[in-house]
Amino acid sequence: MRCIVAIDDTDSSLGACTTYLGYRVAVDLSPRVRVLPYPRLVRLNPNIPFKTRGNAAVCLEVEVEEPDEAFELLASKVTELSDVEGGANSGMVFLEDTREAIDFAPLYRRALTGVVNPGSVRRFLRENGVRTFELGNGMGVVGAAASVGFTAAMDHTFELIAYRRPGNWGTRRSVEPASVVEMDRMTFPRTYNNFDYQKSKVLVSPHGPDPVFAGVRGDSPATVLAAFGMLRYEEALAGHMVYMSNQHTDAHLQDDLTWKGYSSGWVEGKVTSVRVGAGGHVYFELDTGMGKQKVAAYEPTGDLRRTAKLLSDGDVVRAYGGVRRASKVNPAILNLEKLDVISVRRGSPLMRGTYISSPRANRHLTRPFSRYGVVDTSRPGTVDGWLSAGPIPQKVPAGSQPRGPRGLLSQSTP
Repeated sequence: MRCIVAIDDTDSSLGACTTYLGYRVAVDLSPRVRVLPYPRLVRLNPNIPFKTRGNAAVCLEVEVEEPDEAFELLASKVTELSDVEGGANSGMVFLEDTREAIDFAPLYRRALTGVVNPGSVRRFLRENGVRTFELGNGMGVVGAAASVGFTAAMDHTFELIAYRRPGNWGTRRSVEPASVVEMDRMTFPRTYNNFDYQKSKVLVSPHGPDPVFAGVRGDSPATVLAAFGMLRYEEALAGHMVYMSNQHTDAHLQDDLTWKGYSSGWVEGKVTSVRVGAGGHVYFELDTGMGKQKVAAYEPTGDLRRTAKLLSDGDVVRAYGGVRRASKVNPAILNLEKLDVISVRRGSPLMRGTYISSPRANRHLTRPFSRYGVVDTSRPGTVDGWLSAGPIPQKVPAGSQPRGPRGLLSQSTP
């Protein structure tokens, strides 16, 4: 029988990783729970204040013989690998071959752009007969259920995530920067955000104590497998898994803003003031026709902040991002992630076009310029090596040629 299992909030700021749990399910529970390609890595609203690191859930399609046995095995694995002592509030949902009968897409959309009430999710799951398992306060059941709504029929990308052996967790990762640059140039534009050329910084490896060694994101399983093989490193790895993901799709920025706290989306209006504040942050105000709203472009966003600084009164823009809710002393403000300059006042130096932050400040969901005009809703075939519980060969595929330096950091419209 084919079933769906989705899991969220198993990590904490101190360690663990929900994608690693997905990998361990695939490696440890086979063949009694056989994970089918490709498991989903689903990023949700990045503005949620009580998220752990990347606000990611995993959704696995599995083949099982006995659903009851599979549920118990999965619950045991979630218990084993959840950092509840560090603050994880894990949630798992388990569907017995009922995906077509239950529409999870509206919940997925709500979890991308706003705050979802856990009580309403639990009621929805009960009414539809969906089994759940929770640890801590069980908040993860929201993200787990929402992740079921993301499918291959939606715009998607892929990520190969390689995992460390437990003895190396918390130690420095050893990816050779020159190999990342070589890989980036050979695979552009089919891979994304591998290296920050402004800061000479490797972006494929995290820095925390979690089990992830590195991740390469791209347009297909074959692309990320080949790209990872070009990296040079000294550490012996535990293995890897390729995920299908909504990363790099701007999925959270498709709707107009509600201006509720922590919501994501866009707002359009005319610039009425621009100022540079402490730390180099840029603040501007938009007249949306329904009042004036405040927008902030923070210094770490690099190119985006520099673009915002060039705005003039009278320019018409569409601003995308997440809302920092109002406090007793400050109004609600939109934290800028992307900017469309629609028209400029006569004599303004700013070009019309789309601007995003420098790669180091990109959200997981940020669409890079190399994906503009690309919407992938195809269903990929299975490639050998998408899942491995052993070392990954390091080699440059025959016939690969450098593609030159990465493209411009802004894109202008005609």
